[in-house]
Amino acid sequence: MKNLIILLSFLSIFSCKKAQENVSKPSFSQEISIDKNWNGDKLISDLNFVSSINPTCKLKTTFFDRSEKQIEEDDAKCTLSKIKFNYEKLNSINKKNIIGKLSSNIELFIKNNIPKSNNVDLSYQTTLYIEKNKTITDSIVIYQSFNFSEALTVKTKYYYLNKNEIYLLDIVEDESGANVEKWEHYKINSSGKISSVQQKSFSKDNNITKTSIDFWKGKYHFEASNRDEAKTIFNIIINSLEDISMDITEEGTTNKYSKLKAEEINHQKIKIKYNDSSDEMGVIYIEKSDDNYFISGNPIYFINPGNNEMPLQKIKK
Repeated sequence: MKNLIILLSFLSIFSCKKAQENVSKPSFSQEISIDKNWNGDKLISDLNFVSSINPTCKLKTTFFDRSEKQIEEDDAKCTLSKIKFNYEKLNSINKKNIIGKLSSNIELFIKNNIPKSNNVDLSYQTTLYIEKNKTITDSIVIYQSFNFSEALTVKTKYYYLNKNEIYLLDIVEDESGANVEKWEHYKINSSGKISSVQQKSFSKDNNITKTSIDFWKGKYHFEASNRDEAKTIFNIIINSLEDISMDITEEGTTNKYSKLKAEEINHQKIKIKYNDSSDEMGVIYIEKSDDNYFISGNPIYFINPGNNEMPLQKIKK
């Protein structure tokens, strides 16, 4: 009996000790703390919200022809207006900014970087870093804002941080409205590494591409004079957006390009890149307005004293 009492006392002490250990050593999730000033908008994690963007944010009228009332109605209808987190405040971060912890030895911080992107007029980028025991173990870009003024396009990456989960959303806004490019879900593990959980790509309405083939199909001719009064002649044949040929004549020499592809900027503007060897040259845009066609792009220079902007010029179809 005496031995049994001692054994029961020992088990009682052992049980209390185990309970104390469980209390004193919280789990990975219990230790997580994220600064709500920097965790982004929760809507980014909701796939139902993400799926509602394309149908509600597509414009039914021409971007520049809208009245102030129509602009207000379009903005209210677009579900992107439900995002309340101010992502633009990330643009002013000028140093390492600690935003939370996943455990006693895993810390999260954000920092602005210089993004690598061509032909961008204004750009911002923020990267999330995971640091374990004062050593960076992984990182991921969580916010971007690219403004392509010539193409009238803005590309934005939004994010939401929830405990050890990361949600990312890529949006493109142009004259046709706003549409989703990609949605991603990641997790940070106890080793401080980021792993992919789910990714989903989105595409524009397939009808846009089908109608655009006939919309753009035809022959185009354009002559431009530069500041030295030398002529550059463009002859362009568009069979489809996947089959374009182009002859460019400069100083009596003609360069021929075939099997080019066009990228739709919106339903009334396309981009054709014919020279991959140059980042700044070799890109033209063709735009339709009413029954007129216009051309613009980096290889086209016009006499325009005191103004470096390149005006759109009419193309004969």
